Amino acid sequence: MKKLLSNLSQFYKNYRFQILLVFGLRIGYSLWLGIFWFFIDKYFPLSEQALWETYYHLSRSPSLIGRAFIDVWLRWDAVHYMNIAEFGYEGVGLGDTVFFPLYPYLVGGLSRMISFNVTLVGIIVSSIATLFASIFFYELVNELFNDKRLAKWSTACLVLYPTAFFLHAPYTDALFLVTSIASILMMVRKKPIMAGLFACAAGLTRAQGVLLLIPMVIILFQDHIHNKKFINWGELVGLIITPLGFGAYSFYRMKIGVAGFLETYQTHSNVDFQFPLTNIYIGINGILNRPTILEISELISVLLFLALLIWMVTQKKFCKHIAIMAYSISTWLIITSKITLWASPFQCSNRYILHIFFAFVGMAALLLKLSYRKQKFVILFSIISGLILITMYGLWLFIG
Repeated sequence: MKKLLSNLSQFYKNYRFQILLVFGLRIGYSLWLGIFWFFIDKYFPLSEQALWETYYHLSRSPSLIGRAFIDVWLRWDAVHYMNIAEFGYEGVGLGDTVFFPLYPYLVGGLSRMISFNVTLVGIIVSSIATLFASIFFYELVNELFNDKRLAKWSTACLVLYPTAFFLHAPYTDALFLVTSIASILMMVRKKPIMAGLFACAAGLTRAQGVLLLIPMVIILFQDHIHNKKFINWGELVGLIITPLGFGAYSFYRMKIGVAGFLETYQTHSNVDFQFPLTNIYIGINGILNRPTILEISELISVLLFLALLIWMVTQKKFCKHIAIMAYSISTWLIITSKITLWASPFQCSNRYILHIFFAFVGMAALLLKLSYRKQKFVILFSIISGLILITMYGLWLFIG
């Protein structure tokens, strides 16, 4: 017991900044949305049809406190994930099989084990995943640049980004972020089997997890060109494991007779894919004809991260990490190539942009060049923007 307490004390000492920041935001977001919901709960529809359309099979909390601090986080995709967590794929529609299994099954298993509300468990899992994502991110940046100040600011930029509240919601984003960052950290530390296991977990969380093959192959290629040696068994195992998450779920779908992931995704989400610059043109044209806050914010996110990545490519200290840059650019291309036929071309980009975590290192490097006063202004602006967006989220206004 004494050793455990000593280890926990050391862990807190090493990562106090990340712990206080992440859990401070967790508490702040909950209080903000909870107090907000206390005022509008009475206006929420109570009919059976309305409840079904809102939560599907999930039951609404009987108490106002439960609705204010738990149900208020059940919005959009969170409803689908929590239904899968509670009832499995057998209890949801075919369209819901595009949601990958690791997060909802992890949440559902823990919920049954400790007999807690499934949405509450989903919220807790997401926040814990966010904490470890911030810790791994700090370690990765410090490992690459040997700069604790840059590492700390990179972490702050990630978790304080206006749409980063999604990392605390019952969505897959936090779990995907922690597994993908951990995988690349293990690649950098020359632990290919661990890197492959984390990449496999990422592929079981989101389809984009398969993109982790890109940095894995590049890093192994660089190592072998530099050291002039053949691939060893550990590296081979890591390479084989990396795409297994996506592959395993695809095989499972095939085994139970469900159409391919991409086919199901396109059919049930009305999604197609096209060249990103075409989407940018469509997005700008749509805003000029009929501007909305959502579409403007989505376009800003897409263009901001494109500008960050272009700037980072021109900077020697970033572009030398070609494997991570390649992963970041490929992730941006995937995000911006998707087009939803009934919505804006960059639907969900406000949330997906968080997956391009390496871009936040560039953002931090730019912020460190500003005066202290300007840094405070940027942080305050980001926090206020986040509170506005999370309020819109609570009101069922789609923002990602």
